[in-house]
This record gives sequence, structure tokens and C-alpha cells, in this order.
Amino acid sequence: MSARANCVPMAAPSPADRAAGGGGATAGPRVELTVRRAAPSDEAPLSFFFDTVLRRDYFVRRGQLGELLRSAYHQVWVAEIDCILVGVAITTRSTRLVNAIVHPAYRGLGIGQALVNASGASEVRAKLDMSSGDPRGFYERLGFKATGETNEKGNIELMRRAAERNGGTSRASGEPRRARRPK
Repeated sequence: MSARANCVPMAAPSPADRAAGGGGATAGPRVELTVRRAAPSDEAPLSFFFDTVLRRDYFVRRGQLGELLRSAYHQVWVAEIDCILVGVAITTRSTRLVNAIVHPAYRGLGIGQALVNASGASEVRAKLDMSSGDPRGFYERLGFKATGETNEKGNIELMRRAAERNGGTSRASGEPRRARRPK
């Protein structure tokens, strides 16, 4: 079975939604946005995507992508428009968003929001020194709040959002929310 068979289709927001600040497609042909869990067979296209989109920014170190795709601790999410890879997010199983990126040509269409929502992320490590700018405004629009917690270098800030009230599920697939491990 191909990874594509497990896709979770998500309709692109309408122009009215976009005008209301929800992101989305402009008037024109309707496209299919799909957000799904990545499979080990996605390693080559993901590597190419990272090499072409992230020429200046760190996302994952060489050799780590295969480990992440096979990891029991991490989940890799991909966003595709009509089978074209346009975005990626990596979360821990405890729903901390570790990394997210949308191809620059596809930003502002609601793809980042779709990735974050499908992943069920309740925490994010916002990288403040990305060449694309400070992402905190994006995460704030999705309901995340700054915690004031940063790493030693001060270039990554932890943000959290309140748990959504959606019947105890946290992901687009309807999987039950996983219990957090005590620290």
C-alpha cells in the first residue's frame, strides 16, 4: 500500500475564508491539499525538498531524516497539493512541534495551519533566527502563547496552546490524545 493511500484530504479555504484572515486559495481552479503522515518511502523526496528549500536554515542534520521517519518517538507530516510536496512538519509523539516548513511559493495559502492542526501539536519550538523571519506571529494566530522559555542561545522559544475541546482527540485522523509523560 502506498503512503498516498493514507492521505487525509483537506479542502483549501475559500476566498471568503481567506479574506477573513483564514488563509486559503484565491479564485481559480480548485486544488486538493493533502496532509498525511510521511512514510519511509518519502525519504528521497523529503531530502530533495529540504536541500532546495532550506539552503540557509537548519532543519534536520544529514542522516537524521531516515531515523525520524522510522522513529517511534517522532512523527513526520507532509503537505501535498495535487501530489506535489509543499510542506513538512515534525512532531514528537507528545505533540511538540519540533520543525515546520512550507515552500516559499506556497506560503499564505493555509498549508502551515493545516500541517500544525493535522499534527495535533500543543507545543512548538519557535526558531527565531530563520532566514524567513520570526515565526511567533504565525503561531500566535493559531492560538499558541509564548512561555518565555528559551534555549541557551536564545534563538528558540517554547510556545503552548490550550487543549482543543474536540471529543478528546488531537489529530486529523481522530486518534486519541496521548497522555503526557511526567518530567
